[in-house]
Amino acid sequence: MNRNPKVRGFSLIEVIVALVVISSFGAALFVWAGQTLQLASRAAAVQQDAEIERNITELAYSLNPAEQPSGDLRTSTHRFHWQATPTHGPVDQVKHPSGISPYQVGLYQVRFTVTDLADPGVPRTSERIVAGWHQVRPRNSGPPGFGAAGARP
Repeated sequence: MNRNPKVRGFSLIEVIVALVVISSFGAALFVWAGQTLQLASRAAAVQQDAEIERNITELAYSLNPAEQPSGDLRTSTHRFHWQATPTHGPVDQVKHPSGISPYQVGLYQVRFTVTDLADPGVPRTSERIVAGWHQVRPRNSGPPGFGAAGARP
């Protein structure tokens, strides 16, 4: 048998070592991809939670709990329900320098319950302290159209 020392193939040991190296690299890559996917899904959940909290805050400061102490708001993805409880007041608002204003103001603790319409499992709850007001006396002055009817400025 004539052997040429320059022509040489792979031995079985070299093939097995190469497969072990490639498979361990693949396993590490698979673990890394799984962790990245898990981290991305957690980040998306945190972002959704922050968006819901921002929406609750915007809703809380846009409503007047003295006039509407409870209600519902439906969006395409969530249902927001609120219930307000007075904590301070209502008291007469003082208007400097002319004395008492036509409004009474008070603080309300507003409890929000948010339900995901796609997954109505456990609703999220959140609370805010919000100022509420309502007009108890006619306005005697102000810009045209905002004073009491027939009132003289």
